[in-house]
Amino acid sequence: MAQYYLAQNGQKAGPFSVEQLLQNGLNPNSLVFTQGMTAWTKASEVPELAAALAPAPAPAPAPAAQPQYQAPQPQYQAPQPQYQQPYQQPAMGNYVATPQMDFVTAVKTCLQKYFDFKGRARRSEFWWFYLACYVVTGILGALIKIPMAYANSAAHDVVYNGADFASANSNYHTMLIIWAVIFGIIYLGLLIPQLSAMCRRLHDVGKSGHLMWLFLVCGIGGLIPLILCIPEGRPEPNKYGESPKFVLQQ
Repeated sequence: MAQYYLAQNGQKAGPFSVEQLLQNGLNPNSLVFTQGMTAWTKASEVPELAAALAPAPAPAPAPAAQPQYQAPQPQYQAPQPQYQQPYQQPAMGNYVATPQMDFVTAVKTCLQKYFDFKGRARRSEFWWFYLACYVVTGILGALIKIPMAYANSAAHDVVYNGADFASANSNYHTMLIIWAVIFGIIYLGLLIPQLSAMCRRLHDVGKSGHLMWLFLVCGIGGLIPLILCIPEGRPEPNKYGESPKFVLQQ
């Protein structure tokens, strides 16, 4: 059975079952929310709640009873069970989502939090920065074609123009080493903020940041932390801190 949150007099409470909602003064204009909804909705627009709010049909009139003699019955009352008031969670705050982080802001934020493995990171912050790292490393990988093209040109000169093979080969290896050093420095420079952003993103969905080690030491298992970074974080604070996306509106 679905559990609903109820908004009354500017306060939100729940989750409640349908019976508990009726006990808490549910009416057709009450605003409710449950998993699968995109916004708070009137109870009259939710089929399950509308059916519960509909007035019960009047019972059919009973046929006139014939007077019959009844022997006096002893007056005995069965003990009534003592029910406790159902537990209610504290009223849920009215959380409002802040605007999505843009590409430039996400990159600046992740670079500013270079060694920050604490706190939480929203989806737009992590995925924009992950895309930026992917583009940069892709461009660097494409640049390997430059020393390859140089090597082909040097080989052509050796074969057709009688160029010095040793000199051409030495120049090729020098260029390849320089490129490898540049690529390595930039890649390692982006790896640390990428890992810290992934750690904060895992915190946002309530997972341990140590799952990012799967990204470093595993093969296909490295997809697990990336998949865990896809869901939306909860608006409420968790043990890693306040939500970076939702703010509590008084």
